[in-house]
Amino acid sequence: MSSGNGLEDEEPGFSIPAGALNVRIKGEDYLVRAMRPSSGASLHELQLSLQRNRDLLADSFEAMKEACRDDLFKRKEKKDVDYFSPTMNALVARANIDMLIPLINIKGGEATYKSKLEAMPIEQHIEKLRKKALKKVNEEDAKDTALGFFMILLVIAIMAVLLYLFL
Repeated sequence: MSSGNGLEDEEPGFSIPAGALNVRIKGEDYLVRAMRPSSGASLHELQLSLQRNRDLLADSFEAMKEACRDDLFKRKEKKDVDYFSPTMNALVARANIDMLIPLINIKGGEATYKSKLEAMPIEQHIEKLRKKALKKVNEEDAKDTALGFFMILLVIAIMAVLLYLFL
C-alpha cells in the first residue's frame, strides 16, 4: 500500500516536508522545495524572478545536453555522469514558475505560461526536456559521424585523382 506521497512505504524514516514536492524522473526521486516569495515582494521583483527562473530552466536544459554528451563519451570509461544537478535545477525553476505566474497576476501584473511544455505538469515537462536533450546530442553525434565519413571519402577521392595524375 502506498502512502500517496510518491514514495513506497518501505522507507519508514522518510517524510516529505511541508511545501515540498516529490517528483520521480527516470527512476530517481527528487525532493523539490519551492519557497514562496515574501509577501512584500514588488510586482517588478516577481517579474524579474519569473524571468530568472525561465533562464535557469533554459540553462538546465543546456546542462542536460552536456550531461548527455558526457554520458555518450564516458560510457566507454564507465564513469558516472551527473544528470541529477541539472534535473534538480530544472525542477526547482519549474516549481518557482508555477508559483510566480499566479502571484504576478494577483498583484495586477500579467504573466502567462510561455509554451505547451511550461504549462504541462512539472514531471512531464522535465522528462520531455531530458528526452529532447538526449535526442539533440544523438543528432549532433550522427552529424559528426556523417561529416567524418564524408571527409574520409573526400580524402580518398583526392588521393585517387592525384595517384591517377602522377601515374
